[in-house]
Amino acid sequence: MKKAFSLATLALAVLGWALAHGSENPGHGHGHPGEGFFRRLAVADAQEALVRVMDEDGKELGRFTVPSPASLYPLPGGQYVLAVHREGNAVSFLWGGLRLEDHGDHKDVIREVPYVAATLRTGPRPTHVFADEHRLAVFHDGDGTVALFDLGRLGLDFTPRLIATGGADHGAPAFLGEALLVGGLERGQVEVYTPGGRRVLALPEACPRLHGEAVLGQVAAFGCADGVLLVERRGQGFVGRKVANPAGTPEGTRVGTLTAHPQHPFFVGNFGQGLVFLNPRAGRLEPLALPARPLRFAFDPEGKALFVLTADGRFHKLDPGARRVVGSLETVSPWAQGAPVPRMALGHGVAYLTDPVRGQVVRVDLEEWKVVARWEVGGAPSAVALFEVEGVEH
Repeated sequence: MKKAFSLATLALAVLGWALAHGSENPGHGHGHPGEGFFRRLAVADAQEALVRVMDEDGKELGRFTVPSPASLYPLPGGQYVLAVHREGNAVSFLWGGLRLEDHGDHKDVIREVPYVAATLRTGPRPTHVFADEHRLAVFHDGDGTVALFDLGRLGLDFTPRLIATGGADHGAPAFLGEALLVGGLERGQVEVYTPGGRRVLALPEACPRLHGEAVLGQVAAFGCADGVLLVERRGQGFVGRKVANPAGTPEGTRVGTLTAHPQHPFFVGNFGQGLVFLNPRAGRLEPLALPARPLRFAFDPEGKALFVLTADGRFHKLDPGARRVVGSLETVSPWAQGAPVPRMALGHGVAYLTDPVRGQVVRVDLEEWKVVARWEVGGAPSAVALFEVEGVEH
């Protein structure tokens, strides 16, 4: 009887441990069975008007014909991905099929079939987009209008509000507080609009060939041919400040893409064959050389590391505080000028990279720092975005 009691006790202990740690996504449990991060992946072909939705194991869950080849952007909340069809004059909202049901102390995840929730012809040549927790802005290069969406109403109402900005341009929108900032490549300046669409200010600072934008706290940054334009909220107004390229910058080297993370006090931009760091308080650009030109770069969700995909097909992990490369992996085919661009999507502990040359999607475990899967999808997969939610699956 004593032996039987011991075995029963051991069985109950093991069962209790399993319930406490969860049966899905081990390492991310928080006390509920099956709790963790749940993901699906949207992949767009660079040459066909086609978007696929796949699960974490590479199984295709849905294949959708769209108005034209798409750029993909994950939206806050992790349940929708925006597909921008520049040549098709349209945008699509993709529902990933990871539904959340609120239960107070946790949210249940219910897996459903993914689908295209809405396709809208919002304006000519939609290109650059910007989203915060509540709003989404899409700039139309063809006529200069900006489509504003209320992210809190996705699934109920996909109707945008249109704001006119004065004419065709290659525009870069950004939200700074309640205001909408709009920069134009041809106009080379930044304008400020109210949520209702009234223009209240055109900043006097010039930003030639403006391209790329990011927001960090109360400061927005826009890339210029000769440096970076910072726009700061001051009371009820806005102040612009130009940070020039470092002395001796080679001809044609500039910041054209920017990113930031609230865990760090600086912006990061591309800069020739490397990156550049800009702390608004320091007011200077600090370059960091890389082995090859950066194609894509972004912080992980927690802001612990900065990841860079370079033109030689290597994937790099950087310590953003120390500003140095701490790991590199051979991941995808090298990129050639004019060819479809390999891209990346970052989640909690995982990255997905596309290889248009080989027709593959590559999965990287960021914690173990190794390639763990290569999926054959065919065609020329390029744009990629992640659906990712946190919850419990019973």
